[in-house]
Amino acid sequence: MKRILFLLAALWIAVPSFATMQMTERLIVGRDTLSMLACPLEYADSTMRMRLDERLKEADVPVNTACWRGYVGCWRLEKGQLWLERVYTCTDIPLFTAEELFPEWAEGGRVRASWFSGEICYGRGEVICYGRRAIFEEEWAATVEAGKVGPTRHFRNRAYKQGVDLQENHLRLCEAFDRLGPTDSLPPFLSFSVHFAADSTGRPVRILKSTLFLARDSILTDPSDPLVQRARRAFMESTRWDACWVHGAWQESYYFLPLRRNGAPWKSRGNTR
Repeated sequence: MKRILFLLAALWIAVPSFATMQMTERLIVGRDTLSMLACPLEYADSTMRMRLDERLKEADVPVNTACWRGYVGCWRLEKGQLWLERVYTCTDIPLFTAEELFPEWAEGGRVRASWFSGEICYGRGEVICYGRRAIFEEEWAATVEAGKVGPTRHFRNRAYKQGVDLQENHLRLCEAFDRLGPTDSLPPFLSFSVHFAADSTGRPVRILKSTLFLARDSILTDPSDPLVQRARRAFMESTRWDACWVHGAWQESYYFLPLRRNGAPWKSRGNTR
């Protein structure tokens, strides 16, 4: 694993931690249709899951990178209960009703999601930022136990556009790191992995975890190590990021940032400084 991570540094790229955002499910609450970020059908028992997979195969449903599951479920939250009503393709074509899919469990044309226990989050309005998922300006969250929905928590999320682009942050970090100490004794290859949160000013407010990669099998994770402290200080003092206030806390981010290559400060192809 350490070898794989170091090979990433050898590519000399700055990598933010994200993947293709997946399409949300639909959730009807009263008269509103909201975006639900949970996928309860993915937790269905083997009998129900086999039925769904067979029907999707029969319908020859296309799959794309924004909807790997191959469908979008339409759900309803009513009187503290989560119900499945219909299943669509990822291109919004109706596939089948819940009653057609699971007739033996249907109640009035819909199916109670009694197989599902977990967290649901649903939202509406503008997507203000992305992390591991899309973040909506207004969201609700609740715990579900065997299809029964517990007390719902309401959140107002907000985005703060106070940062600079990734390449500029990367350049600032490299320059600040070199200014904060001697460079002749530094390892020839050096990269910094950081898990952090920034606030409304764009400044990092806390680093939750950081790692320095020095060689194939040499890494530093101890925050008290002088070289790690130097990288953390450079990161905190020099970088500025767009930030999101999400569910009462600053959104966390992850980046992998090369610092030095062949004993010299790292420079991207577009950097002429």
